[in-house]
Amino acid sequence: MVTETPAPESNGAARTVDAKPMDKVADIGRDIGEYIRQQRNNAKISLRQLSKLAGVSNPYLSQIERGVRKPSAEILQQIAKGLRISAEALYVQAGILDLPVGGPVPDAIRADTELSERQKQVLLDVYESFRRENRAVNPTEPTTAESEPEE
Repeated sequence: MVTETPAPESNGAARTVDAKPMDKVADIGRDIGEYIRQQRNNAKISLRQLSKLAGVSNPYLSQIERGVRKPSAEILQQIAKGLRISAEALYVQAGILDLPVGGPVPDAIRADTELSERQKQVLLDVYESFRRENRAVNPTEPTTAESEPEE
């Protein structure tokens, strides 16, 4: 991975350097922390409330949200329970699981920040049930991956 950083010896001009592996880990920690904070804000609960609901100490949860600490899968599961979202959503965000295969509709549903994780999952389930029904009625129709235009 290549990143742009200001050269220390210059007057702020950017130079290209290889990112260190630990920088990548820090980026993942920041990403999951930002995602958790966003979900907490969407749920309209305080850091202290989530700490109690998840059974995670307030300082540790704060460090996770700030990207200082990278939580384990077990901690993510506790946080997901406190937020009432799927642990899978946090695992994907943290890079523990790969993003489920999609297409334009599932990707748009997952990207919508105004929907809760539960609402997204319900929409995805309904969408997939319609697609399964249509494939059963007309099995010669191509699947999503086959019908998507190449870019």
